[in-house]
Amino acid sequence: MKESSLSKRPFLVPLIVLGLAGATLANYLAWLGWDQKKDISPDGSVSGPYQPWQVVGLVLGVVLISAIGAWRGYPWVASIVTAVVLTLCWSVDAVTDPGNDGLWPVGAITVAVGAFTGLTIVARLATTIRRR
Repeated sequence: MKESSLSKRPFLVPLIVLGLAGATLANYLAWLGWDQKKDISPDGSVSGPYQPWQVVGLVLGVVLISAIGAWRGYPWVASIVTAVVLTLCWSVDAVTDPGNDGLWPVGAITVAVGAFTGLTIVARLATTIRRR
């Protein structure tokens, strides 16, 4: 049975966690953290605050972060840390929104489940490709 990266280098895990968390936080702030203003169309409809290109950039960033963590030999750590930090960032943004309608926990659960599921798949793919 092959020894895992966690058992070979357990002292690196806190550094990996900090690196993944910091990269995820920076990615969130770069794409979504700065845009807090909702857009009002001429017909009075409200959208936003995020534009589709911002969300796509955020998703591509967390996919890259998780894939790199998995490629380096820490697929579960990458999936969990990236999903948790992304969910926390989104939750803080939602809770502090002046137009908060109290439904942010539903959104947070959706973000958590979607992020963990998607990033686990990404990490698994990165690990599989690395082994070839």
